Amino acid sequence: MDPSIIGALISSIIFAALIFMIPKWLEARKKAAGYKEKYERELHFRKSSEVRLGKIGENLAPFLKGWPWSPRQFRFLGNPVDGIQFNKDEIVFVEIKTGKARLSNFQKATKKLVKEGKVRFVTFKIGEDGAKLIEE
Repeated sequence: MDPSIIGALISSIIFAALIFMIPKWLEARKKAAGYKEKYERELHFRKSSEVRLGKIGENLAPFLKGWPWSPRQFRFLGNPVDGIQFNKDEIVFVEIKTGKARLSNFQKATKKLVKEGKVRFVTFKIGEDGAKLIEE
């Protein structure tokens, strides 16, 4: 058999296979994209549910049975920590977490600064002559 005929025959077989496979491949790709979209929607829903649950937990925590301090002395901040607990002998920065939530990098850095004692109390005075920071 002539090599050019064999080459043409092989090319024809490959071409026919491609024509048959391309629609199947496109259909599989479209189906995979649909699964990806469903997965991303589900992931978004779960994350938003976790965020809502976290916000509810943050607001309820000072009133739950296990809260070790007086809820009347807790003040909500929001970020980078959820609040500050004012006790007679200490001030406590409080971060409330629900479920599998963990400290963000910024919260970890804030915690480190507090542990190192790099915390100050200052007054920012606003008056007729302007504003200034007063450190005592």
